[in-house]
Amino acid sequence: MHVRREQGQGFGWRIALGDRQTMTMALWLRDASGMTPDLDPAIPPLDPPVPVDEALAALAGPRATAQWTGLWLGLWEGRLEDWFTLETLGPPGFELLTRSPELKAVVEAGFQHAVSWSTKNRPLAPSSPAPPAASTSREAATVVKQLEGELGRRARDFDLDITVLPVAGRVFWQPTDGTLIVSENLVRDPRAYRALLYDVLAPLV
Repeated sequence: MHVRREQGQGFGWRIALGDRQTMTMALWLRDASGMTPDLDPAIPPLDPPVPVDEALAALAGPRATAQWTGLWLGLWEGRLEDWFTLETLGPPGFELLTRSPELKAVVEAGFQHAVSWSTKNRPLAPSSPAPPAASTSREAATVVKQLEGELGRRARDFDLDITVLPVAGRVFWQPTDGTLIVSENLVRDPRAYRALLYDVLAPLV
């Protein structure tokens, strides 16, 4: 997690940039098992693509898909924190899934592969083709400074959490106030990413 912060008259502004491993793991389980949950908004498949694993697909019936949707919404809406989910989603007890037995079977079978894929394909890892996390975070701070210059005043107090996901396409979402989720492919396009930051930050600054 990279954080840019500047003190203002109040608490100042804060922009945090990260790639949530638990969300990537959940998407890996979805793609590898062939689940087709009815999500709003729809989330593209991972990039690079994950082939369907027939053993996981055999476990991923309608009940597992419904339980996966509940897990995803908890992550998407911020009700499940990453640290808590990482501690309780996996072995030895898979405690988070105690009331979701069908999904628990899928996770038990695919957990290590999900961890491996999400670690190898972290959007903000040093080996990623996306810009380094520090420079990506700096870009957001630069846009704040640009807006301050245009407005002729210091930025108001605000918080913005940006999550980068390795999904297909140049897409973004704002699921809650103060939250921006953006695809790695969009972050790789400096002009498009800067334009998005400008549009998102303008009403906050």
